[in-house]
Amino acid sequence: MEQAKQSMYLKVLHKGVSTATGCTEPVAVAFAVATCAEQLNHEEPKQIDVKVSANIMKNAIAVIVPGTGQPGLPIAAAVGYLYGDASKGMKVIPKLTAEDDKKIVALATSGKITVSVADVQDKLYVQVKVTTVNNNTSEVYIAADHTNIYLIKKNGETVFSKERPAVDSLADWELFMQKSSLEEIWNFCMTTPLEELKFIKIAQEYNMALAKEGLTNNYGMKVGRSMNNPQGIAYENSLTNEIVSKTAAASDARMGGAQLPAVTNSGSGNQGITATVPVCVIAEYKGADEEQLIRALALSHLTAIYVHSFLPILSAYCATHSAAMGAATGICYLLGGNVDDASRAIKNMVGDASGMICDGAGCSCAIKVATSIQTMFKAVNLAMQGVTIPGTNGVVSDSVDETIRGLGKLTRDGLAASDSVILKIMMNKQGN
Repeated sequence: MEQAKQSMYLKVLHKGVSTATGCTEPVAVAFAVATCAEQLNHEEPKQIDVKVSANIMKNAIAVIVPGTGQPGLPIAAAVGYLYGDASKGMKVIPKLTAEDDKKIVALATSGKITVSVADVQDKLYVQVKVTTVNNNTSEVYIAADHTNIYLIKKNGETVFSKERPAVDSLADWELFMQKSSLEEIWNFCMTTPLEELKFIKIAQEYNMALAKEGLTNNYGMKVGRSMNNPQGIAYENSLTNEIVSKTAAASDARMGGAQLPAVTNSGSGNQGITATVPVCVIAEYKGADEEQLIRALALSHLTAIYVHSFLPILSAYCATHSAAMGAATGICYLLGGNVDDASRAIKNMVGDASGMICDGAGCSCAIKVATSIQTMFKAVNLAMQGVTIPGTNGVVSDSVDETIRGLGKLTRDGLAASDSVILKIMMNKQGN
């Protein structure tokens, strides 16, 4: 592979795989508010106004903010102002104590924090204005990426600005991925010097720690622990159950407020978990060496980024399903398969369960993660036996790359109207 392409794929992996503590949408709000707090030298706040895109709102209503045991954007904003460290980016939320929680809840319920949906077309947008008791103000504007600040104002004066991203704009590395192919990604992951890929092992370290946390303690709906319970009717002490329970447990912990970071994929912790944990379980089961594990993780994460490059950054489609396509590719490699086997697995997944909706972040995400993993395991099992959905059926094409592009079109155009309906249902339950 030519050096320029290899360098770009490495850039994609470094950009698309990162770390975050907590669900990335409320964390983006905490980051914006923490930035305001630093601009204002942490003066006592009189008013904190938060406006977010509909998709941010959808993903923040029910999910627990790490260390607080509480959901919602007022909690995220309060954490950001009182304790956030904006220099840490998506790890803006530090370890919190019980005494910290009291102050967070007091601010969140004081009436000083208002949250509303911004009148914007952006999928990812955060606008925060903080006014202090001394009547100093700070404003922060984010778009396109969870930490992409394009404007900061203090007391009405611009102190930082850059071009506001266009709605649905893509970075150079995302545009590069849209011109890629599964075969090229496979070849990159197989031939790139191992030293350049070793950083991806952090995904194993962080996301398997979340799996252990979720299996050990009670978070959310305890999906992972319940699936791992010998008394449950679904327990079979099987490899499938181990993969599902560990991956779901990591999601339980993350969405349930565990103060552990996750390695994300395409801006999502659940996608990062889904692209990581199944690969690590299979690697252990097969006795894979370090090189095989690293190449499998790189293959999984890069494939997941490739599929997601055709999707909106946030949408009505549950992208743990597309992340599981990455896991399918990595697992095919660990099972001794090739790119043709991975292609069959992805096509089987697209033709099987592409309609799973994202109805916001919360404890139910762990069930969706489990569903994606079960779909993935079935797809790989069939693919490794040469079974695949033919290109004459539905949205599946003869080419895996065209199939992936078709999934993107289905999500962007076909599910576009679903978001507003989903949010309306959710907001009605909140009395809004």
